[in-house]
Amino acid sequence: MTAAVLIVGAGPSGLSLALALIQNGVSVRVIDKLPTYRVGQKGSGIQPRILELYKLLGVLPDIQKKAGVPQPKLQYGPGGTTKVEVLAFMEATPDRPYINPVMLGQDRHEEILREHLARYGVTVELGTELVSFEQLPDRVVSRVVKTRDGQQSEESVESQWLIGAEGAHSVVRKTLGLTFLGETREGDNLVVGDIHVNKPLLDRTVWHVWGEPGTKAVTLRPFETKDDDKYTFICMGRELDAAKMASGREEFIKVFYETSGRTDIEFGDLIWISNFHPNVRMVDSYGSGRAFVTGDSAHVHSPTGGQGLNSGIQDSVNLAWKLALVQKGLAPQSLLDTYTQERIPVIATMLNKTSELLTKTFQPGGASRAGWARGYELRQLGVNYRASPVIVDETPVEGEEAVDPYQSGNDGTIRGGDRAPDAPGLVFINDSSRKTSLFDVFGSSYHTVLVFSDENSAVLDALKSYPAGIVKSVVIVPQQPAGTISADYVLVDGDGHAYKHYKIAEKITKVVVVRPDGIIGALVTGVDGLKRYFKEILV
Repeated sequence: MTAAVLIVGAGPSGLSLALALIQNGVSVRVIDKLPTYRVGQKGSGIQPRILELYKLLGVLPDIQKKAGVPQPKLQYGPGGTTKVEVLAFMEATPDRPYINPVMLGQDRHEEILREHLARYGVTVELGTELVSFEQLPDRVVSRVVKTRDGQQSEESVESQWLIGAEGAHSVVRKTLGLTFLGETREGDNLVVGDIHVNKPLLDRTVWHVWGEPGTKAVTLRPFETKDDDKYTFICMGRELDAAKMASGREEFIKVFYETSGRTDIEFGDLIWISNFHPNVRMVDSYGSGRAFVTGDSAHVHSPTGGQGLNSGIQDSVNLAWKLALVQKGLAPQSLLDTYTQERIPVIATMLNKTSELLTKTFQPGGASRAGWARGYELRQLGVNYRASPVIVDETPVEGEEAVDPYQSGNDGTIRGGDRAPDAPGLVFINDSSRKTSLFDVFGSSYHTVLVFSDENSAVLDALKSYPAGIVKSVVIVPQQPAGTISADYVLVDGDGHAYKHYKIAEKITKVVVVRPDGIIGALVTGVDGLKRYFKEILV
């Protein structure tokens, strides 16, 4: 076998999965049927939760260097212009340091991920298409067709796992027979693409909008790159002849002039254009046996809200650590069932939210704030797995709690299944000049066990029974301890953020297990709860 995991599709979902797996010590092979890398902005919004995951994967600094900020919408109308904040800027907080989304063209985003994979010796094999596959008890045999210089050749590829990240027309999903139920939004016409603007260069700090989205509207949004003449466009409306407009540059320009009246704008080369049909569909399961799907192979929806690409990356990071443990023989294969169990409720909720936004945008008056404003929940910091069967939470509760898979993590509490908050200002006990944060301690290839208790020896002893490298122990104390503590990290909560953010003073659960995907896997009182969590995870 050339690699343990064959990943089909080199978009953000496939690339982030490959990176997370390789960091977990699992070999990967990534193929894509396209002959060249994609160009264009496409899914350009990166939500705060993904920035946190990219911190785990070590990608965040490069994303931040190249990304821009979301621009407000400038609506042109008969009475003048109206500026609408699509995404309100928020001040970062110690528990949520990356609270604002960023904008980065998908082509540049993918390039960053490929560069990080190259450091591990992994490159994308272009012009390589999955045709079919067969699952056997201990492996998957895939038939791929390679196209090089116009010549085709076939290869039989054996891997232990197969992941489809190849988009809405996924061969993996179709072969597995997964349902893809939903609807095509007829009449919600969209044409998207990128183009050069020669002159006049429009204000690059705003997103320009002309017309009424309910009938016909055109938009131009500048790329995040500075001193550039590239703009991405979205044209929409029930009166838009999308097929005709998407036929080429001249038709696009004609409709743009008719709708905007801005015949003074001189366009350059068309970079790409597509007639986009909003589909709202999702699988009933993320896979079976040794084959799974992620990203657009598992769910498609409208582009409103910027949730699709981000949800796909969350799929991949959820799957990666589980698959790595199973591949190493450390976890039962049944752990992979929780990939479906955790992600399906989140995606179902997301589809409802993006469809609601699309409806608001296309209804009469969709050019108003209601049609464009994006709520806080779309930053995805409230996405949670509280209802997951492998989450252990010993927090006392009265009655049955309602769980919103998209928003409960924003309810002001800390529960098992929520994202683990950051806490800066942690001081190393053996060197008071050194400080760190929880986000610098967490990692993509191990569980982090936070112990907020002076009585920690029993928990630390229990952790020694687990396989080396899969657990990192961190004791956090409010002040310098008197004795010696044998843990991977012993940190003083110098600024008080850790005890505050994890609400330790009001909880009996003093042990917090943070999974490799940055999710709180367990909130427990001691050794028994800790063992109960890892009993569900490990063999």
